Amino acid sequence: NTTTRFAFKSLHKMTSKERATANDQAYSPLDKDSNAQLCRQMQDMSNPLSFFVTVCMGTVFGFALNRGRVFEPAVIMDQFLFTRWIMMKMFLSAAATSTLCISLMKELTPRQYAMVRDKPMSNLLGCVVGGALLGAGMAIGGMCPGMVLAQIGAGVPNCFISLAAILSGALIYGLIEPYIRSWNAGKTIAYEYVDDIFPHRHIISIGLATLLFALVLLLELLFPWQSELTTPLQAGCTVVTCRAWPPYVAGILVGVLQIPSFAFIGSSIGSSTSYVCVVSQWLRFFPVEVHGHFKLLASKIKAAWQVVYVLSAVLGSAMAVHLTGTMHALDVTHQSFDGIKGGTVAQCIVGGLLIIFGSRFAKGCTSGHGISGMGKLSIG
Repeated sequence: NTTTRFAFKSLHKMTSKERATANDQAYSPLDKDSNAQLCRQMQDMSNPLSFFVTVCMGTVFGFALNRGRVFEPAVIMDQFLFTRWIMMKMFLSAAATSTLCISLMKELTPRQYAMVRDKPMSNLLGCVVGGALLGAGMAIGGMCPGMVLAQIGAGVPNCFISLAAILSGALIYGLIEPYIRSWNAGKTIAYEYVDDIFPHRHIISIGLATLLFALVLLLELLFPWQSELTTPLQAGCTVVTCRAWPPYVAGILVGVLQIPSFAFIGSSIGSSTSYVCVVSQWLRFFPVEVHGHFKLLASKIKAAWQVVYVLSAVLGSAMAVHLTGTMHALDVTHQSFDGIKGGTVAQCIVGGLLIIFGSRFAKGCTSGHGISGMGKLSIG
């Protein structure tokens, strides 16, 4: 209709700053400062409700990664060789569900929706370079920032080496980020979200989710999930005791986490920021002037909710292994809980460094940039 065409034309001609202002007016009932204050309150882990919800979310996240078998290094590596499609099915299902859930939360929790959209996204160079580094790290190390925690819970060999490499990489990146920031400044994307261009969030969400689920169905018809498992299901297992679920079921479970995340935490799900939060704690012992130089580290110093979230993923993954009846004494050097083969020391170190550099350069990992980014209809 005429009104829609006029709105689209007006939005198309706006500058990035003007669009941001329009979004604020459309989505936020209060000003940015008020929203930021609410965000801090919701993400305060001294709040029992926020802490409880975050622990539950992380536990479900780790459980789903384990049951979907996407924490296995072989499953991740084979996906990049296009020889095993378990990871793709779970990712697409999670992204599709995330898209629908975020559209729902736009209606149910408009203020939290505005808070999430206010967060700065990556630019074109960050997306390309960061995505390439992240993909290379996943292919080499068989992990991503979220998967590492599920690997720890499942006792995958050399998983602690991967964790140490990621934490070291997060610290190194935080220290050199001021130079990267100056080099990368100004290379922006004209539009941050698809609905900045076509202002019909729900229509786009339904269409995108339908397309993604259709791709999952096609992949399942071509490559049945049970035929791609590294270890066959136990004979006579139930939904509780089976070591694997259909990857699309596990993916839907991850995507649904956007609902409690928006409602109680005021954020979309993500993992890589937690590592930056951990390695930024040394800044607490230095004056504010030092904080101003290391803006990335300083901005994440209080992101404790993600730390609680990913630590709870370890618990969720361990619970999933325990319920299969395959758990035994953990020896991360020789034998894992579930008999899963880990990467070599070199693969874990190189892969860990690459995935955290890629995640930080792109301002998000497979969870924050992939599942949540697609769910928010982010272009970057």
